[in-house]
Amino acid sequence: MKNPRNKIVLALWLLLTLAACKRLPGVFEGDRVLARAGKLTLRQMDVEALFPAGITGDDSVKWVENYVDRWVRDNLKLQEATTLFGDDAADEALVEAYRNSLITRRLEQHFIERQAGDSLYTEQDLHDYYNEHRGEFVLDRSIVKGRVVAFPTSLRQKARLREMFASWGGDARDEVRALASKNNFTLQEVDAWTEWRQFLAFLPTRRNASYDDLLARGGVQEMTDGGTTYWFVVAEARKAGDTNPYELVSEVVRQSVATRRRAEIVKASEDSIYRMALLEKRAVINL
Repeated sequence: MKNPRNKIVLALWLLLTLAACKRLPGVFEGDRVLARAGKLTLRQMDVEALFPAGITGDDSVKWVENYVDRWVRDNLKLQEATTLFGDDAADEALVEAYRNSLITRRLEQHFIERQAGDSLYTEQDLHDYYNEHRGEFVLDRSIVKGRVVAFPTSLRQKARLREMFASWGGDARDEVRALASKNNFTLQEVDAWTEWRQFLAFLPTRRNASYDDLLARGGVQEMTDGGTTYWFVVAEARKAGDTNPYELVSEVVRQSVATRRRAEIVKASEDSIYRMALLEKRAVINL
């Protein structure tokens, strides 16, 4: 028997199309062959039937890429086993098992889409999960939001700058930015959560020294280095051991909720089929 690996043609045409699309199902047109492994083919309609609800953009690309790759790998292994050990009943059993698995996954996806439609969860579901599992999102380092400005200690407009830097609302922020630009000050606006040690890099701090006490202080704090004065404000802080902010773990939360919701839908549908089959005597258990 010729080695079936020589016959493999992997054609991931769909992935090229996906890169320009926001949602996978909308790009399924026709029924092209996505991949071949020996005599076996994987078609668009096979993947479409299994595509999870609620996946968009880059996630959809990744899902298809992983599924097609897994399909090719599994069939290559099966064909390699056939080459090495012969085309006997055991191989037929493996083929049947794979077919059954594919059909079962298609049925599960049907359950999910029928019950959940395009949305497996709401924003409230995500926040509820986050609040119920806060212990799973513990920080192992301190993070902050804030701002830093560095200027010559001899600056005449120091009082005005401090007032605006402390206020930081509306026109005050714009005025600080204008002063920094006009006088070539260094202004760092740290509006996204940043590790405390990275924030400290904007200041004249000593390596390996601890500055954690500064996290608890409010208002404008000051450091100097030669002829330069540094003012900084820690607007928000989360210390090591605190709960990670929702915005930093939202993707993990989303994936966890989606996985749990899919499992709940599949389990409920399986239970319904099971109960109905027993009721209609299409299934009998003799124990």
